[in-house]
Amino acid sequence: MLDFRANRPPEVPVLLLSPPRSALDRRRFLTGAAGLAAVLGATACGGGEDPAPASGATRTIEGAFGPVEVPADPQRVVSTDFYTPWALLDVGFTVVGTVQASTGGVLPEYQAAYEAMSRIGTPAEVDFEALAALQPDLVLGTLVPDLPVDLNDRLSGVAPTLLFEAAREPGTWQERAVRAADVVGRGPEAEALRAEYEQQAADLGVRYAEVLGRTRFALVRGGPQGNALVDLPASWSGVVLEEAGVRFGSVAEGRPGVFEPLSFEELGHLEDCDVVLHLVDTTGEVDDNTQRLLDQPTFQTLPAAREGRVFPLPNYYVSHYRQAQAVLDRLDTVLAGL
Repeated sequence: MLDFRANRPPEVPVLLLSPPRSALDRRRFLTGAAGLAAVLGATACGGGEDPAPASGATRTIEGAFGPVEVPADPQRVVSTDFYTPWALLDVGFTVVGTVQASTGGVLPEYQAAYEAMSRIGTPAEVDFEALAALQPDLVLGTLVPDLPVDLNDRLSGVAPTLLFEAAREPGTWQERAVRAADVVGRGPEAEALRAEYEQQAADLGVRYAEVLGRTRFALVRGGPQGNALVDLPASWSGVVLEEAGVRFGSVAEGRPGVFEPLSFEELGHLEDCDVVLHLVDTTGEVDDNTQRLLDQPTFQTLPAAREGRVFPLPNYYVSHYRQAQAVLDRLDTVLAGL
């Protein structure tokens, strides 16, 4: 199984959504605000002092280890990964506990909700006492590489546990987000959000068709080996850009997988890219590896660098729909200036 976490810094946070610029944006802004209000409200799912008693009804859902019988209307959900909490917040459901996120790894709109969640350790080192103390009626997570082999058995000893199989390519986050929402009874909301995201991407593609037709993009970040990692169309934010009609340079176009490594001496392969988008966090800070890449003379001589078409891309590691919409907002801004 491809470990797409390799050569990856901690999860990157997301910029606040820009003010609404169109009717579609206003609708999305209001929808997001309403969803966030529900998330932060005292009666949000999983967030109250006295959770509603479970009805006892169950349903069977296929997980990484086969079919699992889960509550039909779970109230106290705990997540063992970095992805599920955000996908559920997107549809107005708050988990009662989750693992520790990386510093700056949370969508700013969701920071308060995240801070209110109890911590149960890390994906690889779950604090089972803390987990049991939360009295969950369901544990959700993702079977990413390097987890303890007995993790599912131990989690299942606390509560019904549904672990999703890790995707071979990170750009398949869409299906995982919808599946997680469906488990907690928010499938219709997730499908509506997916349609909203797809409509926003399609609108961008139409509005900037001429610019997109003459422009090639690159997604880059610095690698820990003192090299460059060029992310491919199936990567975290690569799928979002492609949804909007972005064309990639020759290093990435049509390539399967997650990223293509280039030595600093090979950066000339990006000469056919008119625009370069690079990794930053929500504050605009660049990690050391990526800064080293941007400082290279071979990068500075690229046409995109010489012509001022190198732009930071927050939300680089997309894992849920609201985050993807923030990437589309950023793309809108970039395209407007080309």
